[in-house]
Amino acid sequence: MRGPAGTRGFTLVELMIVISIIAILAAIAVPNLLAARLSANEAAAIATLRNLNSAQVMVQGSGRIDADNDSTGEFGTFLELAGRAGPRRGLGTTSGVPHSDFSAVGSPLRPPVLSVAMGRVDRTGWVSKSGYLFMIFLPDSGTPALFVHEENRGTDDLPQPDLSATGQFGGGTGKVGVDLAETTWCAYAIPANRGSSGNRAFFVSVLGDVLQSPNDVARHGTGATPVEGRSAFLADNITSPVALGTIGRDGDVWKVTN
Repeated sequence: MRGPAGTRGFTLVELMIVISIIAILAAIAVPNLLAARLSANEAAAIATLRNLNSAQVMVQGSGRIDADNDSTGEFGTFLELAGRAGPRRGLGTTSGVPHSDFSAVGSPLRPPVLSVAMGRVDRTGWVSKSGYLFMIFLPDSGTPALFVHEENRGTDDLPQPDLSATGQFGGGTGKVGVDLAETTWCAYAIPANRGSSGNRAFFVSVLGDVLQSPNDVARHGTGATPVEGRSAFLADNITSPVALGTIGRDGDVWKVTN
């Protein structure tokens, strides 16, 4: 078909053919792009947990967090490791078990062992990065010890949150068991939006290995509530065996990530 100046335009059939080709290419490319993004986010989550494990080993070994001043270091929270809150110094006891919280703190770690961005803890206790949500658990002051996690109840403004309103703990007794925190911690990474930002769930503990689950049963994938600390364990307390190669308390099988 020719236009007013003698130029040839596209016929309806030709336009339909072009649109069909574009639709076919999009149908092929979009799923691949989504899969690539999911894979990249999951790889980043694994790397973050490995980095977190290295940071915890460094801090505990150096004694930079030592609430009871017994010269044995303790594992930390995101607020502490990123230097956004000073190390816990608020000591007390729960049923005879020494505990700590942020009611009193020391000087923030300088330099911090994690980036400041990893200290952006929300009110639930999550840190968000590259499509995944991260949460650290420490032992509480109960017997047997359950899981306790930090909660940012105040502002998220840099450089530090307001400790009069933030940095307290949720879960269990709401207090960190000081002595057990010298040997025990764990953390999870779950997709911020399961299916679109990631699929698998990940876990690391004092054992050092990053574990993964298919996340088919538990379907972790929202930051509305804390993840259950017992998810990758065989029982309900933080000192119970990890569900390595078997079903955890969340119903999924946990295996070492390659």
